[in-house]
Amino acid sequence: MATAGRPRSFDKDEALKKAMYVFWEKGYEGTTMADLIEAIGMKAPSIYAAFGNKDAVFKEVVLQYLPIVATGQLAILNSIPNIQEAVESTLNECVRIFSGESNPGTCLIMTAAINVSPGHQEQHELLKSMRNEYQNNWHARFVRAKDAGQLKNELAPEALAAYFMSLIQGMALAAKDGMGKEHLSAITKIGMRIFN
Repeated sequence: MATAGRPRSFDKDEALKKAMYVFWEKGYEGTTMADLIEAIGMKAPSIYAAFGNKDAVFKEVVLQYLPIVATGQLAILNSIPNIQEAVESTLNECVRIFSGESNPGTCLIMTAAINVSPGHQEQHELLKSMRNEYQNNWHARFVRAKDAGQLKNELAPEALAAYFMSLIQGMALAAKDGMGKEHLSAITKIGMRIFN
């Protein structure tokens, strides 16, 4: 028997995917429950029954977005032995995501909750913690590269991680403002010069 308030064909993962694209494009503050209701295609009572309020939907959406980063950028960063090839391939994956036609041109974790009203600081802190974890992954990868003798002495893992984190955040914001693949790719090539 179907749960009261939900259609028999209710697919929570599919509903979250639709909601994810709304938050990804409009950000947390720019997204309304009306936007989510329209995107998911369910009546308001059904959405509230399934997920709760906008905050609850956003938290679940972020959890669904994380594998995109983990199986994409971070998997590439950690699977290629040579550090320069790993970084370049990871940046190219960022460009692919940020300029892809099948998804909003930016990164949900980087841009969705940068500026939020005082009553929604929890969402900012949630994504901030994830950005910190993302940078920690870069730092750990550069530590391994340093230990393997793949980095020049003057290149410190912590500074490199902060550098590429800043580069990727800037690219995500630029993509959100409409910068295309060609210019984003040019930025990655300039960024790679740090290894020369």
